[in-house]
Amino acid sequence: MNAESSNAPLASFEAKWADAHPEFGLALTFLREPARTEQSAFGCLLFELEHAAFGIREMQPAAIKLQWWAEEFARAANGEARHPLTRVLAERIARASIPLARWQEVVMAALNQRDPEPAPDLRALIENYARFYSPLAEIETALFADSDAAATARAFALARALRETTVLPDALRDGRLPLPLDLLARHRLARGDLAGKSPEAAAALRDWLKALGAEFGDLARKAPRLSVVSAATLASARSRARRAARAPEPLAALAEAQRRPSIGTVWSAWRAARRSRG
Repeated sequence: MNAESSNAPLASFEAKWADAHPEFGLALTFLREPARTEQSAFGCLLFELEHAAFGIREMQPAAIKLQWWAEEFARAANGEARHPLTRVLAERIARASIPLARWQEVVMAALNQRDPEPAPDLRALIENYARFYSPLAEIETALFADSDAAATARAFALARALRETTVLPDALRDGRLPLPLDLLARHRLARGDLAGKSPEAAAALRDWLKALGAEFGDLARKAPRLSVVSAATLASARSRARRAARAPEPLAALAEAQRRPSIGTVWSAWRAARRSRG
């Protein structure tokens, strides 16, 4: 498949991805071809799987979509990919020889995110998200051989915790609780109290965002090797969490920060891209 034929269908997936994560459009400008197209395809694939795991409200449509992806991963492992994203990645998939079981693990982990139990604390909440992102991080490392899989999984898991907080009303409506139970207990809040605006709910959200910001900072200080996509994820989410933790209305601040990538995001993406070029 030549670059022109592969990039045309990829553009529609990139548009959806960039609308939800505008920082990635900036990050990818620092990559040369073909790495730019390939890492973009992987980021879009991640976004599609996240949508099935967290974004589709009804279980049956999500299960159907994930079953299709399970079949597509089997085809890709045999060199018979049909989807525009797996076709872009076909050569890397063939070279990496990723076991089919690893792809299937991604699908099962996505299904297991559909009906999560409330997390007792931050550690349990992040570990639950990491069960979904760990096999994806291992696949990313196998494909691009340029990242720390454990750090990548943690960066994505923390970013998912922040994303779920950003869409708190939708998450609550769909039966998910993005904040841990011990935080609610400290603030003497019930789950339903988070649905409305109150000084108590805002205080709990600020404490939660401060805790997430500390986790992001700890990971960033370890300077793990990350791909351009995961480096941008870490930097952008860290900046949003810290800014919103200081705001009177944390959810409004998160929504605003989502639309404006920080300078730190651009810097982190540039460093990751420079390292990937050797």
